[in-house]
Amino acid sequence: MCRADMVDPKIQIENVNLYYGTFQALKDVTLNIPEREITAIIGPSGCGKSTLLRCLNRMNDLVSGTKVKGRVMIDGKDIYHASVDLVGLRKKVGMVFQRPNPFPISIFDNVAYGPSIHHLASKRQRSHIVERALSAVDLWESLKDRLSDSALSLSGEQQQRLCIARLVAVEPDVLLMDEPCSALDPIATERIEELMRQLVKDYTIVIVTHNMQQAARVSHRVAYFYLGELIEFGPTEKIFTRPSRQETEDYITGRFG
Repeated sequence: MCRADMVDPKIQIENVNLYYGTFQALKDVTLNIPEREITAIIGPSGCGKSTLLRCLNRMNDLVSGTKVKGRVMIDGKDIYHASVDLVGLRKKVGMVFQRPNPFPISIFDNVAYGPSIHHLASKRQRSHIVERALSAVDLWESLKDRLSDSALSLSGEQQQRLCIARLVAVEPDVLLMDEPCSALDPIATERIEELMRQLVKDYTIVIVTHNMQQAARVSHRVAYFYLGELIEFGPTEKIFTRPSRQETEDYITGRFG
């Protein structure tokens, strides 16, 4: 069991066990995630990183045969309680996927989609929301004269930024990022990482990454997973320079994984 010393964490994961049918993907995970920091989840393929990420907005509910035991608290409320509104939860906790997934509609309509379906704004207000969201991801100046163009006409990096803008438009509290740079080249990756540094001023960010250099560059804290278990969790500098567990050091130094 690993905890970080912090007051009033944004997310509290308490003794979470997750099963896909008879396979146990997460084993008694306990983890506190602080507000307005970037927490990176690292570990070899198949260790439960993305499964844990999807627990935080209940995306695993969409997988047949999934069973979750334990509690996940966000702002002190158990998101697995029967009374939880899943639409509201996924508005509060948005997810960015490995590959950009813009809708095959205009740039404007992509960003305005969330406010529209959640009835958050009138048509007149949506224009302001689109400008604000695109500005937040540094796309407004380059795209303000192309809002009617298809989102599919954008570069890979622009599409990923657009997907983040689509989340920002509904004013979430938490951004989940599952390998958000895996489909991007090094220059685009650097720009998305800089965007994360800007966004964390307003959002709590949890990122899954296979790229340990990326975790070292952008995160405040790192959680190392192996075979569904949380092996170690702590400040990024400590994890990469003075890990407490030999398993963590072996993975960080490339002797394993």
